[in-house]
Amino acid sequence: MKKIVLESTSDYMGGENDVVWYTVLHRDEDASELAASNPWSGDDAVTEAKCFLMDDCVVTFRPARYENRVDEGNYNKDKYFLEISNQDASVIMSSRKVYLWADVLELAEAFKGLSFKTATRVWSVQKY
Repeated sequence: MKKIVLESTSDYMGGENDVVWYTVLHRDEDASELAASNPWSGDDAVTEAKCFLMDDCVVTFRPARYENRVDEGNYNKDKYFLEISNQDASVIMSSRKVYLWADVLELAEAFKGLSFKTATRVWSVQKY
């Protein structure tokens, strides 16, 4: 499934510059109501275009904190899994290690601007 975004514009307050906003469609939802009006002023959209996102790598930081119900301990607080996925999240790769926030931010830089196909090659070489 292609990831679809609606790009809408309005001439907010009659100015010369159009205001642009994006509505990301999740699954098969109908987001036309959200795309039809300016989220800041409520003005009607003047234009609405359907955009198909490229399959660039999506980077997610998943909190790794968990609770042990036996000893009621709270573990991995402030640590995260690094995940990459394609645009529709049909393929997700999760790290086998957990990282502190600063470290996961640094690791994520390796995926900036990459297609998902290229990102999977980087992932397999780096062995996250």
